[in-house]
Amino acid sequence: MSKKTQVVGATFVVVVILLGAGLAPVLSGRVPDVGYLTRDPTAIAGVPWWVGAVSRLTNLGWVAAAVANLLAARVVAPARGRPLLLLGGLCAALAIDDTMLVHEGILPRLGVPEGLLLAVYALLGLITAALWFWSTWGDAVKAAFLAGAVMLALSVAVDLASEELFLLEDGAKLIGVLAWCFCGVWAHEERS
Repeated sequence: MSKKTQVVGATFVVVVILLGAGLAPVLSGRVPDVGYLTRDPTAIAGVPWWVGAVSRLTNLGWVAAAVANLLAARVVAPARGRPLLLLGGLCAALAIDDTMLVHEGILPRLGVPEGLLLAVYALLGLITAALWFWSTWGDAVKAAFLAGAVMLALSVAVDLASEELFLLEDGAKLIGVLAWCFCGVWAHEERS
């Protein structure tokens, strides 16, 4: 894909997002003004800046993990890149889900049970784990994947078991996301 095509594509996406935000107050009485879609939620809610800080950092981590793994997948042989590609795609999907509360807020309102998307993520996670298990990556890269998988599984288990252990749930998720960032970074370093 040429650089010109990439710029045109990115510009199109931004225009569509801004057009959607601009039209939202006209199309829905639930959106009082454009600022509800463009401003930071803490500013709208009138809460201190640090409210949700770990969640925001985790969301940034999801994006960093997606980018690190997808870029690493581009510079390695295709067979070695498949686990990175799948992990990068999974991280990108989880970035959108975690940021927009897709499995907790959007899909249940559309009649899709939260558990269904979690089951899809679990299946994708198992497929990704199998690819990593049979990959030729070195111990450090595989250990980063495994550490991330274990911490994210712990986060999901805590979320399903208790609604009060926020620090353990969100802390494990943040650690898992950061471990998956290292998969892409270390794979890039190991490629030669």
